[in-house]
Amino acid sequence: MKKIFLPLLTFILFLTSLTGQGANVDIFASEKHQQIDGFGAHQGGAAVKTIWWQQLYYDDMGASIYRVDLTPRLVAPYSNLSYYSPWFMGSQTDNVFNLENPDNPDGPEGNRVRTYTGAQDYSRLFGGLNAPIAVMGPDIDANVALFNYPNDGAIQAGLDRQAQLGDFKLIGSLWSPVPWVKVSSGNTYNQNWWPGPVSGTPWPFIWGGNFAGGKLDVSGTLLPEFDDAALGGTGPTSALTQFARSTAAYVRGFQQHFGISFYAISIQNELNFEQFYNSATYPLSSQYITALKAIRAEFDQYDDLKDIRIMGPEDLLGGDAYGLWQYGGAGNPTHKNLQYLQHIAADPTASAAIDFFCIHGYDSDGVSSAGANSTSWNRWVNGWQASPAPGIPANVAGFSSYGKKSWMTETSGENGAWLYPTNGFPNNGGWSIALKIHQALSVGMESAWLYWTFSEDPGTSQVGEFALTSQTAGNTSPKYVGAKHFFKYIRPGAWRVGASVAGNGDLLAGAYLHEDNKTLTAVLINAGTMALTVTVNLHDAPVLPNTLNVFTSDNSNLWQASTASINQGSFQVTIPAYGVVTVIADGVSTTGTESISDGSEQFFRNHPNPFADQTRLQFRIAKQGRVSLWVEDESGRRVSVLQDDVLTSPGLHEVLF
Repeated sequence: MKKIFLPLLTFILFLTSLTGQGANVDIFASEKHQQIDGFGAHQGGAAVKTIWWQQLYYDDMGASIYRVDLTPRLVAPYSNLSYYSPWFMGSQTDNVFNLENPDNPDGPEGNRVRTYTGAQDYSRLFGGLNAPIAVMGPDIDANVALFNYPNDGAIQAGLDRQAQLGDFKLIGSLWSPVPWVKVSSGNTYNQNWWPGPVSGTPWPFIWGGNFAGGKLDVSGTLLPEFDDAALGGTGPTSALTQFARSTAAYVRGFQQHFGISFYAISIQNELNFEQFYNSATYPLSSQYITALKAIRAEFDQYDDLKDIRIMGPEDLLGGDAYGLWQYGGAGNPTHKNLQYLQHIAADPTASAAIDFFCIHGYDSDGVSSAGANSTSWNRWVNGWQASPAPGIPANVAGFSSYGKKSWMTETSGENGAWLYPTNGFPNNGGWSIALKIHQALSVGMESAWLYWTFSEDPGTSQVGEFALTSQTAGNTSPKYVGAKHFFKYIRPGAWRVGASVAGNGDLLAGAYLHEDNKTLTAVLINAGTMALTVTVNLHDAPVLPNTLNVFTSDNSNLWQASTASINQGSFQVTIPAYGVVTVIADGVSTTGTESISDGSEQFFRNHPNPFADQTRLQFRIAKQGRVSLWVEDESGRRVSVLQDDVLTSPGLHEVLF
């Protein structure tokens, strides 16, 4: 029998409802939601080798996750002009195939890219040259020698600061596998700009060294182009085998090169977003599942790879229900986020292969930022019961139904100003970064949040849509500031805890408890045009400092440090119009108000609390069994029985008191 009881003392203390006007936030330190793994970004390039970048990213911002591109980088002869489109030779090369030659601006075959349909024509002549295939044999270390690796100072800098940061996680995503394992997707490139591909070019193709588009050949067909007999193998192998071997070899070599182990990898960045840069598509979940299982099986053979987590499917959040389920009709479907998850869950091997989920905070165009509106995040977490749009099925589960966490691993697209647009709701500037992180964590239940690129390239001073800052702007960039409220003060290992808002619809609040660091962090966001004075009440946190550290940002003052005094578990702060305030309490410890006889079960703090007439209690059970839930007064006398019967359904349950 499972016994859960809640002392009536809690209700006695907070039975009456809050009085008075103004905004109130109640934080319940014992009401745990998801654990936060950290914050970070992608970068690469020359900037990460510099001291200013490393100090800004790790020391000032406090980022603890770093994301890299795992598109394989090949050695010669696979990376010379045979591998690139051969007219990309540089302005000093006098050749008819050179892109700078005005007599032949469109390149060989009237096109500026080398197209192919699969392994059988990957090495076809193009501009008098042909591209060889690097066949992967059964010896992973021999395969490692076919690749080279970037110089990335951010990785060692993160390792050096691991103790300071509390954690350091390296993650990676494949933008594309090696190109010869891909086949035609049936789609064509629809833009036309020089010297890019000609409009109507079929995917896949090679452009300027990019493995553009196409889909992985998951047929399992043994191909003579992939004969590994000379490498100690048995003969022809499949594209799927070559994909698994090449990915394993590149990841092993990467880890050896940098002296680090990956925390997690994604086998495909934005798996339905074909672009002229490194990209690939998995329009059907069955294709993705086949690739997922192949990678997991390959990695599990090696001690240095078997503990690497696989995250996915790393699709776009989108802007509507179609972006979370499916584009296109039954004749030509493109599966999306929740359909992937549903089909993965139906395959026990695939479900075991994926350790956690990840998603990108972009709209359906893959460029515009998404996430300020909570509807899509709520659907990602909870799915839906009634069909939300024509052609979308009812009763679709969200990611929280599958018992795995989720990360938001890329977003960008905001203007560099604090408020943008200046007329209307400013949901696309630096302030909106804070809003979007809040929505991702509090509504989307994300355990990590990463931006696309941290900084502009050296020499670019103005902060654009795809970076948080630049060398010139440093920690004064509005986008950087919006993110810093979360990156800096919510440390890896913190739990998002209960935070309820009353008295003003423009106020948003999130709270994060780090038990090891003994800190409680509250991030308060004002989404209105008037300043708000907010009373914050802390519950279940009896050991509190007398003074709290407060950091305030708004359009007139991007970063202002101050303090607040706490009195009997409450304090007040003022949040400017379209402002963000982060409050940090040090020396915090919690006391539980619940007793749970089975450690596998979870009981959540009642909500609302304080309450006037009725409060809601939630508890989660791992398996069926009898559950007894009652209320006792301070003397131990049972005054109300709320639950006393057998529950057959594992998961979240709710009762009213």
